[in-house]
Amino acid sequence: MSQRESSYSTKELVNQLLKDIQQGVIQGADGQLPTEPELMKQYQVTRYTLRQALKNLANLGYIYQAHGSGTFARPHHVEGAISLQNNVGLTAEMARQGKIVKTTGISQRIVPLSKAAFVPESQKLAQDTELISVIRQRTLDDEPFLVEHSYYLKSMVGEIPDSALKGSLFAFIDQKPGLKVGFIDSVIECEMITGTPARFFNLADGSPSLVVRDDSYLSSGKLFAFSKIFYDFRKTKFFMLKKMH
Repeated sequence: MSQRESSYSTKELVNQLLKDIQQGVIQGADGQLPTEPELMKQYQVTRYTLRQALKNLANLGYIYQAHGSGTFARPHHVEGAISLQNNVGLTAEMARQGKIVKTTGISQRIVPLSKAAFVPESQKLAQDTELISVIRQRTLDDEPFLVEHSYYLKSMVGEIPDSALKGSLFAFIDQKPGLKVGFIDSVIECEMITGTPARFFNLADGSPSLVVRDDSYLSSGKLFAFSKIFYDFRKTKFFMLKKMH
């Protein structure tokens, strides 16, 4: 079977495998998944596509491989938690759990770095660097969940259309010629909030919030964005798989 004959892309196969695992339709009573040839035949995909999908699921903590025994579904993935190894975006990550993320409020404006509410953790930029400030309020199953404040380097990403603001901004970046998202440095901390996040979460000023700070880089290693994502601490859980070998 050539790579062109796969009936799923890697992303589509990840979603389908996860759906089938969660419904318990492909693993045995002990959680073991079928062999690679059996999975290739069942889903009509190439070995390459299958292995990429299994690797993604393993990195997200949904499956594990036992040397000499096979591949198994993990029995205790944390329900409702956001995987810190998620590489598909929050909307897709929560959709896998049957939850719906919506963007309910958006603002965008151009500001110099000197007017930014915060600066990147790991790099120094000139004070007159033009930034696109984007603030998005997002709900989870129609309940206030997060406020995301991001700054994009205008010289690198250009204009951001309204249609992109309602979806995945990283997917928009990836589609631009010459740009490809490479890696993200993330820091989780607690911060007392005021203003927009507090009002959105219906909390008093000075209430705590879980905050994820992201510095985002292209595959070339150049910083193109930095963000603060404020989560309602009452509704947020994070999950990370630690591989020991």
